[in-house]
Amino acid sequence: MYGVISSATPLAAPASRDPDRRFRPALAGVDRRAGPAAAAICPHRVARWACGEGLGAGTTVALLVADLGQAEAIRLGLARIGTHVTVLDGTRPGQPLADSLVRSDAALVIVDTALSDAYASVMGRLATYPAVWWNGPGADFASLDLALDEQA
Repeated sequence: MYGVISSATPLAAPASRDPDRRFRPALAGVDRRAGPAAAAICPHRVARWACGEGLGAGTTVALLVADLGQAEAIRLGLARIGTHVTVLDGTRPGQPLADSLVRSDAALVIVDTALSDAYASVMGRLATYPAVWWNGPGADFASLDLALDEQA
């Protein structure tokens, strides 16, 4: 570079390019037009859905979601309309999870279908139960995924 002598090891030559794009082992069998396996959650759609459900400023919503990206998108959407969001720890089922849910005073709980066993461990431990919406594949009723698809 402009007369600078370096003692660093020279870089390896770049790999040869495949001009016909025939050989791509990492992408073999992947249809790029199909989109990602799990659709991303849009915070704006979450906010519109929450307004339609009657949630607003001062309402508390508890999240029991395993995927941090989805949890953050849901939290951002709920924060847009002024709700308080409490994130629950699904790794400690039973009484600790029930205590966290009672302390949060949540009017609604969004539960990942992958953490349904953790939420089931709360049953029988609370005096009153908040409304539940399920997030993820396998939810037959009160599915957040289907509700957000309707917002499109």
